Amino acid sequence: MEDLKPLFGTHRDDPLDSGTLIELLEAGLRGTPTEESPLEGMTERPARLLTEDLEDQFIVFQFNDQDSGKRIIETSSVEPALDGNDDNPDVNARLQLASFHLGTGHNLKEDTRATLRLDFGKDKDSNSSLDTVFWSIAAGMELYEAHKKKAPPKEMGSDFSEAFAHRPIEIPGGLSQISFEVIKHREPPWWKKVFSFLTSGTGTALTSAIGFPGITTQAVSFVDELLGRLHKSEPEVLFKSHPMTLALSKRAKSDYTGGLSSVRLGSLRQGFCLIARGRDFKTVHEYDPIYYPSYGKLVPKDVTPQDLVAGNYEDPFGEMTYAVLRLVLRETKFEMLGSLR
Repeated sequence: MEDLKPLFGTHRDDPLDSGTLIELLEAGLRGTPTEESPLEGMTERPARLLTEDLEDQFIVFQFNDQDSGKRIIETSSVEPALDGNDDNPDVNARLQLASFHLGTGHNLKEDTRATLRLDFGKDKDSNSSLDTVFWSIAAGMELYEAHKKKAPPKEMGSDFSEAFAHRPIEIPGGLSQISFEVIKHREPPWWKKVFSFLTSGTGTALTSAIGFPGITTQAVSFVDELLGRLHKSEPEVLFKSHPMTLALSKRAKSDYTGGLSSVRLGSLRQGFCLIARGRDFKTVHEYDPIYYPSYGKLVPKDVTPQDLVAGNYEDPFGEMTYAVLRLVLRETKFEMLGSLR
């Protein structure tokens, strides 16, 4: 990553309201909404495209930064690294999608696409008096390369901070809420009008993200329209989650749990995180994987680099759909109250 100093210097401007958000979506479409446009029927929030099976809920795992124990651990076993004291009670975050791996067994056609939604912001139970706003991402993902073969996981990455114009994700009080979902679908006519995929001399971007920094919970529902209008495109849930509460500082964790060992709140530290479904917990725990950023893949700990590059091993993670995120955290103190106007 480039120098992070410019990223963690200032508090947010006024949060976007729903009217501004609609204008941004309209600017992306550049035309009159059709019956398949995500702007059509915005007065009614669509039924979610999600099922309620717990095994399909995503779980956030933390890559262990200690030499002992499993290489990837569940977040309730993580102790925050940031203190969150009176001088620096708040947290700035930067989030990067390092890679996305689509499991085998999915029916892929040339027009198969995916749309990702991620919301990251202050949890409603935070002790901070600052506004509850979210940094919201909508991303389009091309699941095929230009020469019509399945895209490699490392090519599915995206630095989400670029979509926020390199503004930090602001978590007042250090207690965060995150939700994440990915929908696989056919490409609807409006899809590439919303997401801009760039072609350069070195290749084609396979992921395009639109970021909405500092928006209200009401405005988040308008971003949800990007998924709500996929109902005619044979959508299939790859990832989904209920909002998860995660502490980013020791103070946020202590304030929430009251110091009780019987309350196991999930926490995150700076580093790498794995997002996978509940059904895959046993596989991750059993094979204790190592992550290779050069290939965007999880590899069992016993596989040598020689066997990896030769493909001379059975991949227990081949059927898994998962994402690897890189998280940068800095403690700070927001000076503005950020009152909504």
